[in-house]
Amino acid sequence: MSFLPFPNRHRLLVQSAMACLAIFWVGSRVGAASDDRYLAVVRRALDAILENGRDTYGEERSGMILSVLDRSTGKPMRLLPKAPNGVRQSDRTGPGGSNANLQQDLYRTMQHVSRLTGDPRYEDAVRVALSDFLRITQHPETGFLAWGEHLYWNCVADKLGDLDPNKTHEQKRKFIYFDDLYASDPDRTVKYARGLWEHQIADHETGNFSRHAKYDRHAPGRDYDFAKEGGYFIDVWSRAFAKTEDPVFAKAVQVMTRRYLGRMSDLGLIQLDSTTRPDWLNTCVTLYLVALAVECSDAVPRMDRDAESVGLLRKLAASQDQAFLSLAHAVDDPGRGFVSYAATDTGKPQPVAAKQSQGYSRHWNLGYGVHSTAMIALLCNTRQGQLGDTDQGEAYRKLVIASADLYHQVKPDPVADDLWAGEYGMVILNQIAAYRLTRNETYLTSARQYADEAIRVFWDGKKPLPRASSKTDYYDVITSPDTLMLALTALHEHVNQLDPRVEISDLIR
Repeated sequence: MSFLPFPNRHRLLVQSAMACLAIFWVGSRVGAASDDRYLAVVRRALDAILENGRDTYGEERSGMILSVLDRSTGKPMRLLPKAPNGVRQSDRTGPGGSNANLQQDLYRTMQHVSRLTGDPRYEDAVRVALSDFLRITQHPETGFLAWGEHLYWNCVADKLGDLDPNKTHEQKRKFIYFDDLYASDPDRTVKYARGLWEHQIADHETGNFSRHAKYDRHAPGRDYDFAKEGGYFIDVWSRAFAKTEDPVFAKAVQVMTRRYLGRMSDLGLIQLDSTTRPDWLNTCVTLYLVALAVECSDAVPRMDRDAESVGLLRKLAASQDQAFLSLAHAVDDPGRGFVSYAATDTGKPQPVAAKQSQGYSRHWNLGYGVHSTAMIALLCNTRQGQLGDTDQGEAYRKLVIASADLYHQVKPDPVADDLWAGEYGMVILNQIAAYRLTRNETYLTSARQYADEAIRVFWDGKKPLPRASSKTDYYDVITSPDTLMLALTALHEHVNQLDPRVEISDLIR
């Protein structure tokens, strides 16, 4: 979702003063809807974030939105509580921290709420938050941003967060706001794209890289070349090429696509990385196949002035579709699911002890590196949308629907298990995706049931922000409560028979 050019930040002050008028106007508009309970829950959370969850705490004030907050007040916490189950300490955002990469579904939600209510405060806050994050956190040498799986910006201390002493740059999610930031700050945005090539990729001929690099210096690694991150790089470089036509970005796209074409087995499967770690030898993480196909397909029109890149991207996307769809997925079986880990030489489900998996996707209970059935289904939905009315598009469509059907049988237990907020968000979006594909009201009913349960589990009457997980009591974007809020916003559109414009997000990977 794009937005208009970034406004002067003083406009936010004027709009805050006009909030009462805006709310009055909005009340009449939303009130005309038949059911605004989901939007009301989301809007209450966003209002708490706008009031106390922005960077007004250090010496250098900005519009950045904090990522870890007290649920009652929306203010930053002094100390981090115990992490949700499955969250590593080195991956957390510390007190006063902002991690723009992890909360892009929050920005999406805020933009949609402005659209749905007519109140521009939310969308304007997104513009300033992203612009300031880019301006303040970009390292002058590498071009990297203080974001992703290990980094954040401490808005209270006005410095890089210190939970990871190694200063590890690893883009955790797709950079969906690249084009919007380019429109407002092209130099810094392109500098990030160039930094990925110059400081993340160790070998510019073979494309060898590690998903881990150093935020503050040139220190690219090798062999930890996950296809998920490679897809993110292709996405960024193709966007940069579309804007600049700089041949360095065409070369980057070509080198990376050739690397994965060369790493495929005879079945088209790609081993997790190029290391010789015994736990991951001959093991393909299948979610990465669909993700790579998605990023390559999206990159094609951006690279249309470079025929060589287009040919390579199409070849890689087609090979990943064939590989993923050839696997023996059992999404209609509650005891199995998607083949989440496959032997690269045979395609059979591959047990992975580190993930407590027999090779199939987990339906509930996310954790570090765990891929749920709904998570994979949402990527299948994106790929189905790209392929449309083709045989492969129909195959992906069936998988999305089968996954939604599975969640009619396999229910969560938020009392026994520490479930993440984003788990519910993905399942709700899976139901909505199935509804959009079939127009079968059963899926919309199921989405509402999961949404009602999510509100009971993650919200309460006094605290406006959702809890990170069912057994914690603070707000933390690491468990994707923003995706849950986006899902509730999407559901609001459907229950009120509005034009469905909220994205079926596949950002959690």
